[in-house]
Formats: sequence, C-alpha cells, structure tokens
Amino acid sequence: MQNTLYNTPSASQIVKALERDELVMYYQPKVCLLTGNILGAEALVRWNDPHSRVLSPSVFLPQAEASGLLHDITVKLLDDVVEACVQVRRCAPEFSISLNVAPNDLISQTISSRISSYISGGSIEPSELQIEITESMVMDNFDVVLDELAVLNSMGIKVLMDDFGTGYSSIDRLSQMPFSALKLDQGVVRRMTTSSQNLNTVRSSVAMARELGMTSIAEGVESIEQYNILIATGCEQAQGFYISKPMPLNQFIDFVKDDPVFPSSQVGCVHQAVFNVLRYRKSLLDIAVCTALGKGKIAPSLTEARNAGAEHAFRAAEWYYGDGQLLSYHDSFRAVEAPLSKLNDLGNALHRELIAGRDINGQSARLREIDRCTTDIVSALQRLESVLLIELT
Repeated sequence: MQNTLYNTPSASQIVKALERDELVMYYQPKVCLLTGNILGAEALVRWNDPHSRVLSPSVFLPQAEASGLLHDITVKLLDDVVEACVQVRRCAPEFSISLNVAPNDLISQTISSRISSYISGGSIEPSELQIEITESMVMDNFDVVLDELAVLNSMGIKVLMDDFGTGYSSIDRLSQMPFSALKLDQGVVRRMTTSSQNLNTVRSSVAMARELGMTSIAEGVESIEQYNILIATGCEQAQGFYISKPMPLNQFIDFVKDDPVFPSSQVGCVHQAVFNVLRYRKSLLDIAVCTALGKGKIAPSLTEARNAGAEHAFRAAEWYYGDGQLLSYHDSFRAVEAPLSKLNDLGNALHRELIAGRDINGQSARLREIDRCTTDIVSALQRLESVLLIELT
C-alpha cells in the first residue's frame, strides 16, 4: 500500500521536519548570457522526507503558510544559505546566492536584522547574498514592504523581483521599488517560443529593465530555443533545467569546480545599446520641446533622472564602460567611444542650457551635432552587431 503521509502534510509534520533538519536547500545555477559563465545560484527549499523522497515546495509550503510556519522556515533557511555562501566562497568568491522571502518575513524585520548581524559579524559580504520577492506579493503588500526593501538595499543587499510578467505590476510602483533585477516569469519564458505576444513581452521586459538600470534574469529556461532567444533579446542572466536542475550544496560546489561554460554573446546587448542611444536623443528632444512649449517651464520628471554633468549619463554609455568592455578587442566597439563621449558632453550641455531658460533657437548647432554623434554611434554599433552575428556562425 502506497504511503501518502506527506502528500498533504499537517502543521505538526512540518514542525517535525524543521526539528529534524529535513527541510534543506537545493541550488539552481544562474548563467551570465554575456560570458557563458556561472555567476551564482538561487536557493530553493526541498523536503527530504523519512521515506527517502525529495518533495517539491508545492507539496508543503501552502500548508506551512496557512499554519503560520513559513516565517520559521525562512529564518532557518536563511541560516543555511549564509553557510552555503561561506562554503561557495572558497571556490567562487565572486558568486552570489539568492533566497526567496515573503512579505511577512520583511514586515517582522527579522530577516533584515539577521542579515545585518551576519554582515556586521563578518560572516558574509553583502554581494554574496540576494533577496527575491515575487511580483504579486510586492504589489499586494506594497506600502508595508517598501521601507524594509530599502533597508536591505542600504546594506548593499540586492533585491530581485521574482515572477515579473504575471500581470500585477504598475510601472509607477515598480519604479519606486529598490530592485536590482527583474526575473522574467517562467511561464512567459516558456511560451515565448510559440507565442509572438509572449516573445514581445520578453523583449519589452528586457528593454524596460535596462532603461530602469536593472538586470534582466530569465527563469524556467528549459530548451536551447529559449536560451538562444534570450541571448538575442539582450537578456543578461538565465536559470532553468537547460542549464541545470537544482542540486544539493555539495553537488553545486562540484558543478562550479568543473567550470562549465555555456553559449554566450553580447549581440542582443549591442542592439539594446542602439535603442538606448536613440532613447537618449529622444529624451533630449523631449526637454527641448517641452521647454519651448512651456516658455521655459518644464516638468521635473523630464530632468530628475538625469544627473547633469555626470560621466556616462545614459544607459548606452553605462553598458559601454561596463559589460561592453568585454568587446574592447573589436575595432567597431572602439569606434563607439569618441562619439559616445561627445554625445554625453553635448547632452549635458544642452540640458543645462535649456533648464537655464536659453532659447531653443540658439541650440540648433548643438542639436545638429547631437544628430551626427547619434548617427556615428548607431552605425558603429550596427557594424559591431554584424561582427558578433558572424562570430556565432
């Protein structure tokens, strides 16, 4: 007769599982789509039950949440993940491990307090631990979790929005949250190979993440077709069965030591850079148009995101002087630098002049120079895009 004891576990059974250390973390690798290298993992809970079965969280977490035990589980698992960070550091000091938390975990401030004590005690560096929270949970508990996410962010802990694309977010609220990354929902990722609508959702999500200064991460990647589309869109990271199933810590460490390298390319990021340059030009024109129509008055939202005079003030420049430097061996890449730097300076100058109330007619020469720089950058990036495409064949 089949034992069904743990098909619908009771609260007392979950408590015993906690006491016996039967709830353990498995680690699913994340790969950088720009380099092909593993850069960390997501920690996922499993139940190693007394019958030698590994049970999915879908079997027991709903009951744990209903019974008020989810917080105790999260606290226990946080301790395990911190220990995992210490062990992983010995073979991969640059890695980070992410852990899912629920709003109640944040509201109680227990999680932030424990993380703070781990950091101040020297157990971990902030870069070694990341926190994930699902999109729906954020939107349903927006006001109560916002402050606590800001506390984590102030410690240097990156906060990731999980399951992005499930339909709950408003752009306004998303822009207020201190997220470092958006994790594309696995359902959207799975359907993008058969649905153009889902594919466009992925493309727009990757572009939006980049414009907001966030990393784009795809989860649930199960096929080479999905993996390749993500590279083409400019998505930066991925995880899923195509890369590896979740595994116990010792297996994950062995996996890391084997130093696997997966397919990679920045061809999608280069295309995103083209888009970013055009968006930057458009942002300057928006300021010019609104200044002219408003007779010197302009909405603060048009200028608040710009740090006038700052080096690399727009997304294409941030990419170029960041991850883009991996492509510095290409002539076409190096050809971008001079006009990009000039465009940055021209944009800052135009921004200052318009905000100071200078007449738009006096800026015509600068606007023409901005257009020339934009054309030069886009042309060089398109050449680079073609070179990278040839490298893939």
